[in-house]
Amino acid sequence: MERREALEKTSWILTSAIFAPGVLSFLQSCREENLNTRNLLVLNDELDDLVKAISDTIIPRTTTPGASDVKVNQFIDLLLSEVFEKEVREKFIEGLLEFDSACVSKTGESFTKLEKEERFKYLEKIDKDIMGQKYTEKAPIYYLFKRLTILTYFSTEQGVKQNLNYLPVPGPYQGEVDYKEGDKIIVGNRM
Repeated sequence: MERREALEKTSWILTSAIFAPGVLSFLQSCREENLNTRNLLVLNDELDDLVKAISDTIIPRTTTPGASDVKVNQFIDLLLSEVFEKEVREKFIEGLLEFDSACVSKTGESFTKLEKEERFKYLEKIDKDIMGQKYTEKAPIYYLFKRLTILTYFSTEQGVKQNLNYLPVPGPYQGEVDYKEGDKIIVGNRM
């Protein structure tokens, strides 16, 4: 073996040793991207499924899109990541876990495993107990979750345009408007 050939082979060995960790980490990151297809910031897949199940029970898909159709779950995840403080975020997640464990203890199944009708009946009972009250200090997670779901839904383009008669402001002033059975609520830029 000549000196020149030995140097070339040595340089290949050193180059592969230097770039091997980079190549391996690149390949590993590609693999991890494929495993995390939801691109969640705070919620894990199970909590995301729970958020979808609860929000779709509150606002189901009918002739208009449901809550998960307008990505209410992703917006809640974004709020948890970017807006809520760490303490509030942890209490929210803890509340979701408590909600699901209460469902398991009452029905024997996780909320995500229940059929649509069972979900509706379960939330209907909770809704009657919780939503009619006023809370000055600590509100139950379902109360906060339902309000957040509705506000998020009606702040999306699909939620507004397909559920409300959207009339951008300025528009003409009409002091008295006749209401007919089945009319949609008319909303301008402010809700």
